[in-house]
Amino acid sequence: MYNPKYISLPNDIYRTAVNVSKSYYAMLRRRKEIENEIIHASPVSDGQPHGTGTSDTTAQKAERIILRQAENERKIKAVEQAWTEFTEPYQREFIKLNLFENIRMDDINLPFAIITMKRMRKRFLVKVAENLNEI
Repeated sequence: MYNPKYISLPNDIYRTAVNVSKSYYAMLRRRKEIENEIIHASPVSDGQPHGTGTSDTTAQKAERIILRQAENERKIKAVEQAWTEFTEPYQREFIKLNLFENIRMDDINLPFAIITMKRMRKRFLVKVAENLNEI
């Protein structure tokens, strides 16, 4: 992934912030899907003998749901906290179009110069990285 020179984040942190931001809508949809996917999944056979002990598959499923939901919520919260830093509707519209809907800066028809868009994108991605405790 290309790491622009105007964003002073390390490459791996930049990628993480961009990927989390671009998958914001997917993470919102995933909130409910996580529960349904794990609850309705069939037990995984590991090829080992069953033995005499009983396993608590319900507790294991609940634990996996909790862990996956917690990670998903952490990422959603990081994006939403960065989003609240932008108070102007035009700024929010730019972030929505550029990062959430993956529209190139050149194709966004808002009253901003490209350099202003780059500054807003940088500020947003830095805040997302901070909220994810990456920096």
